[in-house]
Amino acid sequence: MLVELSIKDFAIIDSLTISFGHGFNIFTGETGAGKSIIMDAIALILGDRATADIIRESKEEAQVEAMFDVSGSKGIEAVLNEAGIAHSPDLIIRRTIQRTGRNKIYINGSLATLVTLTEVGRRLIDVYGQSEHQSLTRPEEHIEVLDSFGGFQSLRAYMSDSYRQYISCKKELDTLLQDSKTSSDKKEFLEFQLKEIKDASLKPNEDVELKKEFERLKNSEKIKNITVQAESAIYSDAGSIVDRLGSIVKALKEVSSFDDKLAKAIEPLESSLFQLEDAGSFLRDYAESIEADPDALENAGARLDLINKLKKKYGPALDDVIKKQETIEAELSGITNLDEKIKGLEANLKSAKEKAAAAAESLSEARKSSAKELEDKIEEELESLGMKGSIFEIAAESEKNPDGSVRFNEKGSDRVSFFISTNPGEGIKPLARIASGGELSRIMLAMKSVTAKGRVPTLIFDEIDTGVGGAMAQVVGLKLKNVSKFHQVLCITHLPQVAAFADKHFTVAKQQANGRTVSTVTELSDEDRIEQLSIMLGGLKVTETTRKHASELVETARVLSSKKAARKKQVEPEVRE
Repeated sequence: MLVELSIKDFAIIDSLTISFGHGFNIFTGETGAGKSIIMDAIALILGDRATADIIRESKEEAQVEAMFDVSGSKGIEAVLNEAGIAHSPDLIIRRTIQRTGRNKIYINGSLATLVTLTEVGRRLIDVYGQSEHQSLTRPEEHIEVLDSFGGFQSLRAYMSDSYRQYISCKKELDTLLQDSKTSSDKKEFLEFQLKEIKDASLKPNEDVELKKEFERLKNSEKIKNITVQAESAIYSDAGSIVDRLGSIVKALKEVSSFDDKLAKAIEPLESSLFQLEDAGSFLRDYAESIEADPDALENAGARLDLINKLKKKYGPALDDVIKKQETIEAELSGITNLDEKIKGLEANLKSAKEKAAAAAESLSEARKSSAKELEDKIEEELESLGMKGSIFEIAAESEKNPDGSVRFNEKGSDRVSFFISTNPGEGIKPLARIASGGELSRIMLAMKSVTAKGRVPTLIFDEIDTGVGGAMAQVVGLKLKNVSKFHQVLCITHLPQVAAFADKHFTVAKQQANGRTVSTVTELSDEDRIEQLSIMLGGLKVTETTRKHASELVETARVLSSKKAARKKQVEPEVRE
């Protein structure tokens, strides 16, 4: 339940704190006093989007903070655990809205996302207002009311999952069928590419080695001339390097007997002489092996041209061309197996459709069973709201395709519509055709009384008694009072007959302070409460007669509440899973 709400620099609210109680909490006050602003602040705590225009004039930041008692709420605990936020019996939510656009959300002191706040908020409070009247007239909302009452969350989740699987399978099959129409041309093109690459018989790094061989063949004559000249200078010619170095080594050896130190020079020179002889021998053999080969040169050039063409087409590198071959082979394999894949997917689609259809049928049967129970409960609630003899009916019909098969979506196959007759003898009509605002208010209250039980701890009714007056206003007040036995109820009302049932009565007023307009909220004592009800009954001129009437309203509300409790012992409703 909502324990406390603090608002600062929010619209025309300077700073205020409201402490709520169990049971029936009533807000009254003149139009424009700020009651709706309080509802807007609560909406922010529940996850509504925030804009800078709600910040009080001349202030840079607005702040709303609420404390809830969430003892035993496993749903909220699970959401907080998933978000990595500490859980405690006292849940504190704080939102700050800045003109710079940097808005922050804190849950139990930890920064949180709007998604997390929304998930927490929907488990804390349900808000019902005048906009709810319009939603009741929209047939697409009726299925949600029925499923909420029936507790079909698991069936709906299974239906949604089955439908997604069916749609996914259908899309995949449609794609394959579309591909099959163009697969013939595509296969021919891929086979051409594959043949082009395979015929080349490419090897890794072949282009690098081939380029070297091409340059060798291209310059073979130059290579031969240089190696012959080198061999002659080193070894073959008279006065070659080997001859001259050999003479030097021989002379040094002759004089080394006179000084052993010369051995240090002879050894490396002699080693160099041997190496030069080896080099000369290699160059002679190499020069003899080098011959111009125009055919080999032409073949190497053609091979390089082919490789470069393939690299330009499938590359840029030779490795890319080789990998492209593997890719084409895999794609061709897929096309070759396309018919088999289509057959397999057609079987999967049939299975997925049967599964989704079965889920839709199960959900449809559950709805039809629950619809009768909801009809009876709504009629019972309407009778208690002064609409005795009303007939409420729910039509849940499966939609069909032209071929007679069941048409389903993520919500199943049913079109759910509410029908009502509010006066005996009148024909039953779609709920959307109910013109009376008062009747719509009572119908909505009846529905919420039935469907809201056990879902969330706090219910807010924002002027849902619009269009209701007189004795019926007292009935509405009693109904709200009864709902407050199972939930904390916050209600904004202009009707003294409703306000008389309050456990806690707050008045919202607008006043001038330091040249500025400020909204204030005051919890009324028993005596002040009578005075406020007197104003609501008689206007600004309060007389003893209006005070007496106000006291009678409060006493009548107390007696009616007591009689209701004594006549029918109420037990806490079981939460539907």
